[in-house]
Amino acid sequence: MTIYSNIDIFWGDSRIISLELVINGLEESINNLLQKEKELDWYDGLWFLEESEPILGLAFIAFQNYINSSIFDKEQELNNQFEKYKIQGVFFNTNRSKIELIIALANYYKHRDSPKSLFGETVNILKDFNLKFDKDIDIVESPIFKGFDILSKNNNLEDVISIVINWRKELWKEEYPNNYN
Repeated sequence: MTIYSNIDIFWGDSRIISLELVINGLEESINNLLQKEKELDWYDGLWFLEESEPILGLAFIAFQNYINSSIFDKEQELNNQFEKYKIQGVFFNTNRSKIELIIALANYYKHRDSPKSLFGETVNILKDFNLKFDKDIDIVESPIFKGFDILSKNNNLEDVISIVINWRKELWKEEYPNNYN
């Protein structure tokens, strides 16, 4: 994974280096689990899913922090963040954006053990993407994996980093239009 540097600070993004360091560490953890799957006969796909879901959940929380902190960097508050989540438009006939899905996946992961704690837009977004979020769902139906599949056909966290970086650039475009030509 590329660590961004001077150019991104020029674009007003001093947070990307920290985000990429976190995601690199989480990717390394997933790679360790993949290696474990190759080396141990008893370690199958279900074990991998059980152990990798928390890692991906943490990645979505890191992305959520990056997104909301980006809004705060620009606006100095988090009012109207739901509007900001949609600045790149919507997809999959859901009237939802990729950023909204990332936010909902982070919220789901934080509250997954108590689905009754999920409310409002998080529940609506998960439903709009046909993601099951009942406490008793099978691991293969986890919104973390299904949502990740929607965001990255190759199950690559770099794809999600690109989504949030491009979203942030769009957020700041009106402020610094010459940086985005």
